[in-house]
Amino acid sequence: WNPNAITFANHSIAGYYPRSVFVNTNNTIYVAHQQKGTILVWHEESINPIEINHDNLKNPASLFVTLNGDIFIYDTLEDKTVQKWEANTNSFITVMYVESPCSALFVVNNDTLYCSVSNNNKVVKRWLNDSNLTSIITVAGTGSKGSALNELSNPQEIFVDVNFDLYVADSNNNRVQLFLSGESNGIIVAGANSPNPTIDLNFPSGIVLDAEKNLFIVDSWNNRIVGSSSNVFRCLVGCYGHGSGSNRLYLPSSLSFDRFGNMFVVEYHNHRIQKFEYLEKSCGKLK
Repeated sequence: WNPNAITFANHSIAGYYPRSVFVNTNNTIYVAHQQKGTILVWHEESINPIEINHDNLKNPASLFVTLNGDIFIYDTLEDKTVQKWEANTNSFITVMYVESPCSALFVVNNDTLYCSVSNNNKVVKRWLNDSNLTSIITVAGTGSKGSALNELSNPQEIFVDVNFDLYVADSNNNRVQLFLSGESNGIIVAGANSPNPTIDLNFPSGIVLDAEKNLFIVDSWNNRIVGSSSNVFRCLVGCYGHGSGSNRLYLPSSLSFDRFGNMFVVEYHNHRIQKFEYLEKSCGKLK
């Protein structure tokens, strides 16, 4: 990746203290604008976003977009509910009641919704075809803060792979945990107390897994993005300390990739979305 980013959206477009960005397989980019209570949508090649808004949308924080264009949203002011904006009807419906805010959402196969319940130190899921909106199953964490393999502390973003294995950015434990499908004990795949050499993390907040199971981590308090290949980790962008220059990050919170491999990073304290272009000719395996 080019170490010098292009500012895709600054505070005048994306608002102050942005938290999340999502890029789908059609290269459509979604950003939650908290102050305006809207979802900004850039279709491929577009310069100016369209806005999705509704009376039920007041302060959107986390979001996830499915292949058919439905948007799942946790709104910090619409307490304890997850909303879905349906692309084909242009309408909002409530799809989940939660006991505490969702710091991240993830949807698998359009029928299973995961929520990272950061304040309650666990990850839960529910089947969307179940009419009971409170029918929720805990899939990681005990609900109590801790650092044991079956515990989490302030989990942030999550990623579920094709095998339904769950990756959790276990932020206060400075690690990334992998919970194999059906297992209550996690495996530390990056960060503190990993059984294998990885990389030091400081409040990891975002994670993405690619098709080759390479892991990309928003190392928030280290102000950088790190990645793995063949179980070797290194810094990818933001490797020069915090700041506001094009090669620096300041409290990044989330990342997403377009289909060309370009990396979009949300910077909470620089109030912007940065785009790091993928340099195909110069970027091979991580070493």
